Amino acid sequence: MEGIFNTSGKSAEIPAQAYSPQNEQEAWIAVMQACIAVDNNVADEELDILAQTLANKKLFKGHDIMAYCRTVFYAHAQFGSKVLIDNSIDKIAVENRATLFALTIQLVLSDCIINDKEKELITYLYSALDLETDVANRIVDTVLILNKDNTCS
Repeated sequence: MEGIFNTSGKSAEIPAQAYSPQNEQEAWIAVMQACIAVDNNVADEELDILAQTLANKKLFKGHDIMAYCRTVFYAHAQFGSKVLIDNSIDKIAVENRATLFALTIQLVLSDCIINDKEKELITYLYSALDLETDVANRIVDTVLILNKDNTCS
């Protein structure tokens, strides 16, 4: 008998649909976390930029960002990056999608390392956000220009 009398030593698996952001703010955090944590290595620089980004956006004013982050970090550990993105996209307002994409690119570049998993997930993200290819390319080009000659540790 499963449930509270589970004697197999394994906990029941929670389906991926069990995670759904409460609101747009948590969805933004889920998308950004998904992209910086896809390689299982979140650099201090990435966390610093994430914190700065959230602190500077009006969208997050008056929200318990730490509570959202705890929920998102736990969900990422359970379900992974693509599930977080898939379950968050519908919460992102259409008019905010290009901005979220640009900020996510900025986050991924903050440690000056873009690995294959990050590249793949960025491609997945722009498609999931339903951005046109030329818009996504212009955003990436702009962020690359802004980050040219940045110092990295």
